[in-house]
Amino acid sequence: MTDLLAKTDERIKNIVRQLQNAGYETYIVGGAVRDLLLGRPPKDYDISTAATPQEIRNVFGRRAARIIGKRFRLVHLMCDGDIIEISTFRRRPASTGAVPDKLSARGFVPDKMLFEDNDFGTSKEDAFRRDFTVNALFYDPVADKLIDYTGMGLADIQDQVVRIIGDGHERFEEDPVRLLRALKLVGQYGFKLAPETEKALRDSIQLIQLAAPSRMALELEKILISAYSSGIIRAFRQYGFLYYFLPYIDRNWESAPIQRAMAMLECRNRRVLSGRYRGSVSVAVAAMALPLVADMHGATGEGELWQNNQDTPEIINSVIRTIFSPHNLIKRVTAASTGMLLNQPVMFNYSDKTRVKARILPHARELLYIQNELWWHRSDLIEKWENPGSCDNSSARSRCRRRRPYRSRRRKDNNTGIQAASPENTGE
Repeated sequence: MTDLLAKTDERIKNIVRQLQNAGYETYIVGGAVRDLLLGRPPKDYDISTAATPQEIRNVFGRRAARIIGKRFRLVHLMCDGDIIEISTFRRRPASTGAVPDKLSARGFVPDKMLFEDNDFGTSKEDAFRRDFTVNALFYDPVADKLIDYTGMGLADIQDQVVRIIGDGHERFEEDPVRLLRALKLVGQYGFKLAPETEKALRDSIQLIQLAAPSRMALELEKILISAYSSGIIRAFRQYGFLYYFLPYIDRNWESAPIQRAMAMLECRNRRVLSGRYRGSVSVAVAAMALPLVADMHGATGEGELWQNNQDTPEIINSVIRTIFSPHNLIKRVTAASTGMLLNQPVMFNYSDKTRVKARILPHARELLYIQNELWWHRSDLIEKWENPGSCDNSSARSRCRRRRPYRSRRRKDNNTGIQAASPENTGE
């Protein structure tokens, strides 16, 4: 166990303190507490409080706090450029809510499936409506106090067990996305499912087909940007969930291109965890697609690339659509991944650095480095691309002199006249 107080972000402590000083019971909740106890830096912090969304907004002001959501109302608080999510304590809803027309048109809808979740409650009620015991721990950084309402959360973290709160069949029926979240804990942390949780999951796994496509696409993006994506996908495969989540990969799991795709993804994750490159959805997409693009061009060996032709862009797009079906990736991710893949033969042969657009170069170079680490082991390739701004011949040098250095687009604040950089899209 770690010293929670010392590990907690000072900004989060101040937010909790402000809400408590305003008279509202407030805690850090969920995955952040779990990660702190495991000695891992939290990906993000969630805060839960007795204050309603409007009361939260009153504490921090309208400019800093924004109320969002329909099915689940909460507040996004801007804090030094980051968004901190603050929710109000909730209890299990008295009513499941109206079934959406799109879902009712499919036919069967489970009786317990929830479509409304805005019944406010106490902190204890909030803990018991959460999904798993390891996600139901509350921490007060002002009093330095850990609260385990279920009485099993701390022990399950120590034993690395995923245990659903309440009746597993009913809880998975309420929200089928909990099936995915259970297996993410297995894949990301190496946890094991408690026997009763595993039985309920296997019995209920087909319910994931009822989850909203938009939620599933968002979960896919979260998995791909994670440095643990390969472990999560393997956990999905182990428990039969991949059949529903990424059916093409499941059907072709034993094929050479898919095995190379998983090797590419695992290498990318190692590089992210070691700090050699940042997490990126588009790099993960390109890493998984590359072996299949090579295969469709007839390049079937490990690390073998292809020669681009007029059909290559459509082949790349077809591969991306196929392997990530039934989910639709956002267009900018597909476009960035396509650009990276188109540049791989050019970069491998090192024919002309200036042909690689500055915007795509860092990601395309990282994709090249992943392959080099797995298969080629060429130090000269790394040396050539460490300084991609240099030019090799006279015509290239003239192009370099004319090329203006890349700068982030800037906008003027109409009120102050100060120039501010437009925000970077870090998920690309």
